[in-house]
Amino acid sequence: MNKLILASASPRRKELLETAGAEFEIIVADVDESVPEGTKPEDAAIMTAEKKALAVAESHKDSVVIGADTIVVAGEKILGKPTDKADACR
Repeated sequence: MNKLILASASPRRKELLETAGAEFEIIVADVDESVPEGTKPEDAAIMTAEKKALAVAESHKDSVVIGADTIVVAGEKILGKPTDKADACR
């Protein structure tokens, strides 16, 4: 059986896979998470998840890689990840 890899550092995704009884490894992908201006939020999340999964899969060709992403949105505007607590409050 192929090894399962989660390409995310998310504690929630880790918990979901553990609850499902999956045996997996976590390998965090170091990718540029920027998306083109005007990208729909749902498309942005998919694009970033694909980047993460493909980056990890490149060096783990015999594995099944799960990529996922969460974005913060206000209306249709992607806010991105806050840089610090003050940025998050804004």
